[in-house]
Amino acid sequence: MKKLLLGLTEFAIPSPLRGSIETYSGYGRLPDVGQQIHLEIQEQRAREFPSYEAEKWITHDFSHRDHTISVSGRMDGFCSDPVLWIEEIKSAYDIDKLRAKIADQEDHPYKRQLLTYGYFHWLETGDEPHLRFCLVNSRDHSEEFMDIALDIPEYEAWLARRLDDIVEKEKLFEAARKRRKKNAAVIFPFADQRPGQKELMDTISSNLKKGGRMLLQAPTGLGKTMGVTLPTLQDSLSRGQKLIYLTAKNSQHSVAEDAVERLQNSGADIRALSLLSKRKMCFKEEVMCDPHYCEYAKDHYTKMADNDLSGKLLKKKNLNEKSLKLLAEKYEVCPFELQMESTAFVDVVIGDYNYVFSPYNVRERLSKNSLGKSSSLPNLVVDEAHNLPGRAADYFSAQLTMEALQQLLMSVSDLSAEIHELAERLYARGQDFFAKILESLDGQRGPKVITLAIEELDPLRELMAKLLNMYLQSDQPLRAEDPVIQFHNQLVNFADLLENHRDEFSVIYEGTSTRHQQVKIFCSDAAWWLKASYEDFANVIAFSATLKPFEYYRELLGLGVDETLCSEFETPFPKENRKILVVPQVSTKLRDRAANVSKIKSGIEKIVAVQPGNYFVFFPSFDFLEKVAVGLEIPGFEMIRQHRNMERSQIEGVFERLKEKNKPVVIFAVQGGVFSEGVDYPGDALIGAIIVGPALPAFNFERELVRQFYDKKFGHGFNYAYTFPAMARTIQSAGRVIRSAQDRGLIVLMDRRFLEPTYVASMPKDWVEDNVGSLESKSILSDLQAFWNLKNEDDTSGDGIFPDSGALSHSDSP
Repeated sequence: MKKLLLGLTEFAIPSPLRGSIETYSGYGRLPDVGQQIHLEIQEQRAREFPSYEAEKWITHDFSHRDHTISVSGRMDGFCSDPVLWIEEIKSAYDIDKLRAKIADQEDHPYKRQLLTYGYFHWLETGDEPHLRFCLVNSRDHSEEFMDIALDIPEYEAWLARRLDDIVEKEKLFEAARKRRKKNAAVIFPFADQRPGQKELMDTISSNLKKGGRMLLQAPTGLGKTMGVTLPTLQDSLSRGQKLIYLTAKNSQHSVAEDAVERLQNSGADIRALSLLSKRKMCFKEEVMCDPHYCEYAKDHYTKMADNDLSGKLLKKKNLNEKSLKLLAEKYEVCPFELQMESTAFVDVVIGDYNYVFSPYNVRERLSKNSLGKSSSLPNLVVDEAHNLPGRAADYFSAQLTMEALQQLLMSVSDLSAEIHELAERLYARGQDFFAKILESLDGQRGPKVITLAIEELDPLRELMAKLLNMYLQSDQPLRAEDPVIQFHNQLVNFADLLENHRDEFSVIYEGTSTRHQQVKIFCSDAAWWLKASYEDFANVIAFSATLKPFEYYRELLGLGVDETLCSEFETPFPKENRKILVVPQVSTKLRDRAANVSKIKSGIEKIVAVQPGNYFVFFPSFDFLEKVAVGLEIPGFEMIRQHRNMERSQIEGVFERLKEKNKPVVIFAVQGGVFSEGVDYPGDALIGAIIVGPALPAFNFERELVRQFYDKKFGHGFNYAYTFPAMARTIQSAGRVIRSAQDRGLIVLMDRRFLEPTYVASMPKDWVEDNVGSLESKSILSDLQAFWNLKNEDDTSGDGIFPDSGALSHSDSP
């Protein structure tokens, strides 16, 4: 018989499923629930009742239709004397809503869980225990009790249905596993493999057999997306599993989608799904999962079961935004949840980092390959992994602003007097909250690191809960970015992080005026969270063109030293097709920029004049870009500037301009921007990139907290906070130039810091095969002419571009 190991919360749910998508549905995690509350209650019970047991383990095996279904869990509390009772502790900020939901829904999951504990004890001992909920208000920790009765015939009728459900669902999982194993022999979709690409695939295949983690640096143009996808997918399918492929942005899905499509066109019988965000999938103006507001959230689980929508999804070969939304609209269910339901039976899931690494992730749903615990886990691929540490830290940052509270107050000015009066009280509480902080700082508006207790948010949370409830039940339609919803989300996110404060978190107060006051939770490092996230995957393959120094990225990505393979792959293209030059005569440090602007202008003009074509000039910031671009005209070239908040149509216009064969163009852009990462400029669309200085992160209060954190943790604070992130942007920008074996291109690095050891440590090894000094040009004009195979008609006895080259020396301080 096949054995399934199920946790009690997975086992004890309505059969068939019933209910809506909402906070207290019982299907997701409860907000505002802290382990500390459970511990406090359990310690109190142990003092009151000598026979009390906390976290009492209980298990039972059911034999059903050739399956052994083993269910286990831990009771929050068990007491045998003087009265036999089992207790489940549930805590929430809005305890009235939780109590009402449990009372009103006959088959609520929380009820079913408590009844299951009682039934298991009855099976084991023959004694029927008294069953009760202890509902705890997380604001003041007050308790109230709710008793429920164990009806044995009713429970066993549910049990028969639930065991049937489990066996039928497991048959679907087993069919998916068999299909994957049958289709595991996925073949390479091209006639030939690039030299570095074959090495990459062989390295991955070899290490997948051992299991563990991989940190792989491979240059742009290597074909690394296919080189990573093919072996990891083959391994996943051979184990009956799926592949989870994550990107930093939704816009980068297309590269992975193209790789999967090529595999499918080469005969691979695989199903893939690209996940879209909840906001993009939602039919409503505002993403608000509340059945009083959203008809698609109302009775979602009931409609899914009654219409067998899971079965309908299985029959669809192509799952995409259009097909999922059509099905969701027809049956009036949530399209995002329908999308997530689809992930169980596809073979490749492509999505944003959020789905695995956000604290509100759906990681367990993505990794599901069976009911209950499974020894087989999916593979995880993290593309452009140099972006993940920063993104992960952002997940644990939140803010509360007085400005958002003021916008809330203004937005309800024309609503009922009751709503407006409540909003005014909330606004006044917000003023008091910030006034107390400012008073504790003796009127210094910051930024300052402060200490803030979760209880200090209670007045705001209580009023916000009342206001939101009243607002949702009013006739006021919700708008996109509704101020009431926006502030509610701010408050919930902030409180959740504050309640789970860690050493990596800092609470910062800042206020330039009474209106512009904010408190912010800032996360310096999220490696602890990333490390825990990997446990749901058999193998983790993180790759990028910029992952050096490996020690730095391994630490920030939460990858262990012993179990992580770090490997670098060189460009597969002829090295004579690429020229890299460092210009040490230029300093782009803040204090030197004004004195170097004219030199940089002259250098750009003369460098591009040697060989007409399309060039990018990448700057550390928009401000510096403007200082160099103002008044600059380059004969024979059109000039285009990137500016802040460019619309998508404008960005696409630049891409189209690069494809034209008429007048060459010089594009001024910023490092780390839309033109410098994750985009191809094949052939003569781009022949050169001039990188004007390393783009060190802005020096500010928060960045200095990061430096201090890493100084304390590793002793390399400045490099971790500034140097290495800057070099990631530099190398990404440089990687735009050579994309194929036929491309020829120039990379010029303007700043003497590019010759310093800490900067060189981040460079690909094929940049500095001999030593970094080989990149320094003594006669730039002559070197450029030689690279472009031009006849040297100029006098190149001197530099020709930077005549005052002696103005800066290598011994100047960094």
